[in-house]
Amino acid sequence: MNNTIVTYETFHGSAKKIANIISDKLNCKCINIDTPFEAEDLKEIDNIILVFNFRGPYTAQLTKLYLNRVKEQLKNKNVILVGEGLFSEKEFPVVADEIYKNNPSKTFNKFFVNGQLRMETLFPEERALLKKFSEITGMEIKDMGELDLKKAEEVANEIERLIETDEFKTPIENETNENQGTKWVCPVCGYIHYGDNPPEKCPLCGVPKELFRKE
Repeated sequence: MNNTIVTYETFHGSAKKIANIISDKLNCKCINIDTPFEAEDLKEIDNIILVFNFRGPYTAQLTKLYLNRVKEQLKNKNVILVGEGLFSEKEFPVVADEIYKNNPSKTFNKFFVNGQLRMETLFPEERALLKKFSEITGMEIKDMGELDLKKAEEVANEIERLIETDEFKTPIENETNENQGTKWVCPVCGYIHYGDNPPEKCPLCGVPKELFRKE
């Protein structure tokens, strides 16, 4: 069984919308990294989907702190980066590959969704960052219209297909080895855990250990 979680950082709300579309499609947990969320929460997760917007300094800072916190856990995970914001299909891969270089993982895939930008809603810090970005890249910074929700749905479908490929399907030893202990089943999402005791909470849906069913 491959376990998946979607994590996101958002300031204006676009990344959250994309994250929710993906998590609804995959029927998995969706977490804002602003909430109390530690590396330990990824212990029994196989696939981590990161949905980040790259245009704001606040978001960039939180994203960097989050990635540093889970850096060691990412090494053995399948990581999918979904970028949203200013970057075009041409510029985004450069940014994504740099993130992977600094935070290597078992597998790495990247997708891009055109985000929404309304100049009048930006904070002074964001305006300054965009001005600098424009000077470096030569890209004109202007209103970008509505968030491409259709593309977000297409990305969700592609991710669903991707995590079913052989590359992503990593055998979970304790699901096939009876010597690993008692089998515990989450009554909500069906997650299976082997051991003397159930996990403190289900890594997929958050159900407390008291509700796990012993089989």
